[in-house]
Amino acid sequence: MDRLYLISICYISNRCITAAAGATGLAAVDIASHVFGATVIGLCGGVEKCNLVKARGATHVIDYNVEDVRARVKELTKGGGVNVVMDQVGGDLFIQCLKSIAEEGRILTVGYASGKIPNIPANLLLLKSCTVMGVFWGNYSKTKPDIFQQSIVDVLTAINKGQLNPHVGATFPLSEINEAFKYVETRKSTGKVALTMKG
Repeated sequence: MDRLYLISICYISNRCITAAAGATGLAAVDIASHVFGATVIGLCGGVEKCNLVKARGATHVIDYNVEDVRARVKELTKGGGVNVVMDQVGGDLFIQCLKSIAEEGRILTVGYASGKIPNIPANLLLLKSCTVMGVFWGNYSKTKPDIFQQSIVDVLTAINKGQLNPHVGATFPLSEINEAFKYVETRKSTGKVALTMKG
């Protein structure tokens, strides 16, 4: 996969991001909406998180705790489905997103926060002529360092231009690192959780 392919994914108009209130999710919402001007559907759990995702740039939000994801995506896209899904949750939500994909759409699987790795029904790939692609971004620092490094430069450039504004949802002193991990593990966090150091 080259950098142009990654950029082409971002430019496609309808983009769905699961776990949109988390660190990676909010970053993806920010980049897709503010850098690439995509229509972003953010999926997350709870009113507070949905409000945050909407305020941070999502065009639409879906609370997957109370809403039918497939029906809502169909409504929002007027039956066309989403062109790109970035899924960090896995499990049943991945399958709902797969069923909501547009023809020739792409699903990026980047994590399994639900603890469940989905079994992908291959017939849906055939019927939708769609693609499922794994993205282990951290590994790119070793396997494709030029692309990885350029992605960091691109993000920093966008921040300097005022296009991106990373969200720090909570800070903890370094001495409370275990509490910070518990805060993330109990799904209380939004955006980045940062550790502060004296001096």
